[in-house]
Amino acid sequence: MKRVAENQLTEQERTEETSQEWLKNAKFQEVLGADSSHKSLFLLLSQPDGSQGILLANKSPFSEDKTDIEKLLETAKLHEISRNDIFGSYNIEVDGQLNLLKSQLIYPVNERLIAKYRQEEKFVIRETPELYETVTKPYIEKFQLNLNWVYNCLEKRSEVDKIVFEDPDKNNGFLLMQDIKWDGKTIENLYVLAIIHRHGLKSVRDLTGDDLPMLHNIRDKSLKAIEEKYGLKNDQVKCYFHYQPSFYHLHVHFINLKYDAPASTTLSAILLDDVINNLELNSNHYKQSTLTFTRKNGDKLMEMFREANGK
Repeated sequence: MKRVAENQLTEQERTEETSQEWLKNAKFQEVLGADSSHKSLFLLLSQPDGSQGILLANKSPFSEDKTDIEKLLETAKLHEISRNDIFGSYNIEVDGQLNLLKSQLIYPVNERLIAKYRQEEKFVIRETPELYETVTKPYIEKFQLNLNWVYNCLEKRSEVDKIVFEDPDKNNGFLLMQDIKWDGKTIENLYVLAIIHRHGLKSVRDLTGDDLPMLHNIRDKSLKAIEEKYGLKNDQVKCYFHYQPSFYHLHVHFINLKYDAPASTTLSAILLDDVINNLELNSNHYKQSTLTFTRKNGDKLMEMFREANGK
């Protein structure tokens, strides 16, 4: 067992060195987007050979851990900006470990991935069941992103250290794992994904009343695992689907209710409890309903909807 752990660490170190070397040789090309509310920055980078990558940088939230707070106070250096009576405004320098940037480095990337992170004006799409069949479904079949990374996780070929819980049942089971955007430690922005083992379900559009046992299973066991491992009770966790999802293999998002995660609100997210309730009332709710979501101006799905609507 010790030898396996050492081998895994060595592999992790090799991957880290490769990524560090890639970043060292990279040149800034373009700011794809920025989000001041979430303190994030998306950068397009390029290599001398012409290949490209994307760096997603996010400022980490403050820890509420007593030890971290005491360390912050001990290391804080105030630089006054202004003062008026009892009110002072300052820039504060803190220990570097308390001010880390959480980041993702994706390389090499193609134009579809670049377009995904490029910030553009958004528009509302109202997708009827007919438009799903004639527009969205062909888009998924032709343009969906590669799912190899999902299968690598499900088959435990990668990111094994991020697994929180697993129900191995091939029909109703799932793998609960830390999302790549979460550091796995800061409970204030807890973010985990439940990825189903069953293949063939792409999104909520494919769900019917027959899938209710699976949905109940995901909700109940995931919330229990989160409480046991991280101490968050079920009424402190938000559970939802994205529509449209970023990848078309059914999965559920679980976040700390305190965390204002990107794309976790109306026009992006559908609550798991609402999905369960709708399917209990009507087994074919999501096959018969008009679903509303947003897409960016330059998005391929947006273009296909405009063509379908003659615009």
